[in-house]
Amino acid sequence: MNPNRPYVAYPQIKLNISNMVAPIDFEKDKVDLAVQFGGGNWPGVETELLFKDLIQPVCSPKLLKTTRLSELDELRKVQLLHSHYRRTDWPDWLMAVKRPDLLTDAGISFPSSVLTYQAAVEGVGVAVGQLFLLRNEIQGGTLVPLFNAPFERRMAHYVAWPKHRPLSRKARSFVHWLKAQIAESLAAGA
Repeated sequence: MNPNRPYVAYPQIKLNISNMVAPIDFEKDKVDLAVQFGGGNWPGVETELLFKDLIQPVCSPKLLKTTRLSELDELRKVQLLHSHYRRTDWPDWLMAVKRPDLLTDAGISFPSSVLTYQAAVEGVGVAVGQLFLLRNEIQGGTLVPLFNAPFERRMAHYVAWPKHRPLSRKARSFVHWLKAQIAESLAAGA
């Protein structure tokens, strides 16, 4: 049995997982906890930081076999892949490396980060990736970080719950487990 899976570590806790992009409305949605991306200061919500948003361009080794990408100017030769949900990733990263001139209207936009990253894995172009969330792809060699220039944004991933509803023992156990898994991944250099 693998204690890294919540249903093994806490079999008495029932999990229902949804991957909604919209901010959670605890008054309308019947959930105890949400993992939210943003500044962490939502009205009526308590939060705990899970991990910061560290971004960097990534691409497939397939693309690197046909296209040289060792200098920033070489980004002009490839498709920039954009996620609709994370539409400021490219502008933020290019501003951080002081090259906003490389941002164009060209490129391909996808409705989700998952599709954007899959297109990068397939060699379609270069995406800006969330390094923590792509650690398995990077460690497995299906994505390669480029330019050795990660950028930490002010936004992050938080676990959130309504202020007026204290966390139950089960919810607190899940938060503890979740944070321990993230800490373990960060400690392993992911």
